[in-house]
Amino acid sequence: MRLQHSVEATAPTRIDLAGGTVDLWPLYLFHPGAVTINAAIDLRVRVEVVPAKGSAIRLTDRNADKTFAWSDTAEIPPKYELFGQVLGHFSLRQGVSIRFKSEAPRGAGLAGSSALLVALCGALMRSARQGIRRDRFLVLVRDLETRLIKVPAGMQDYYPALWGGIQALWWGPGGVSRETLPVLPSDLEKRLLLVFTGVSRLSGTNNWEVFKRHLDGDRNVHRMIAKIVEAGQAMVAAFRRGDPCGVGKAMAEEAAARRRLFPGIMTREIHALEAALRPLGVLGTKVCGAGGGGCVVVYVEPEQKVRCREKIREMGFRDLTFKIVKKGLSF
Repeated sequence: MRLQHSVEATAPTRIDLAGGTVDLWPLYLFHPGAVTINAAIDLRVRVEVVPAKGSAIRLTDRNADKTFAWSDTAEIPPKYELFGQVLGHFSLRQGVSIRFKSEAPRGAGLAGSSALLVALCGALMRSARQGIRRDRFLVLVRDLETRLIKVPAGMQDYYPALWGGIQALWWGPGGVSRETLPVLPSDLEKRLLLVFTGVSRLSGTNNWEVFKRHLDGDRNVHRMIAKIVEAGQAMVAAFRRGDPCGVGKAMAEEAAARRRLFPGIMTREIHALEAALRPLGVLGTKVCGAGGGGCVVVYVEPEQKVRCREKIREMGFRDLTFKIVKKGLSF
């Protein structure tokens, strides 16, 4: 690859409302009707790629306010291995300066690494004047992330990063069908709270444990995945008929099945938060991503939102302000 000009790319992170984990191939093939529902949010990842003379790789982490320089990809440390994987894949034979920043907390369970991967690959390809077909691009970033985390990567995170919006992703033989859900972003936003527990998580670990146990024939895992699929279907149906309470009920059902699926999904902090919010009339509370820390999404009646927010802050958790966005990868 030969870079030709500077490019800045951005990609949104996401909130997953239901149906996480079932986006793993071939897990969804054993559960017909498997569906994942998520929404792209404006906590974006931003990447700037600038061609440079020589062969040095210069990386500026704007979150840490640090700049590093390496002579080749082999020198890149594990913390920034994603950049080494991508630059190695594209066989970059020139110097490059990369600046990046994530508006989502590290380890929040909002698919920040997937958004970073999408923005980075997009910026490099645009700089090299390569065409971007989003369906093929999706397969590329999935495979690069799988190579990076060394366990199978799910597919749901790339759709909001690439397309934006509020969507249902129907998984089945031969591919995925993407359905834009009939709800205004503002209507959904006023019912959601996004809470960062302050504890980072590793999504690959939880998903891989569930994946292995399912393939090994664990009956409880099979039952709970089936319940997650049913809850996802119920949520899509509620969105289609304009039933906000039905959406919240489906989220609660999904969260209940997920808690029984794998103990590591729920931390002590998340249990405490859920217990404190329950008396305030919350309709649904679930972990984002694979759990084990990170963020929790809370579905609440709009009139209860202020009380819930006060309780969240009283407990020392961080209430993240966000907007749902309709646009994905942008330059």
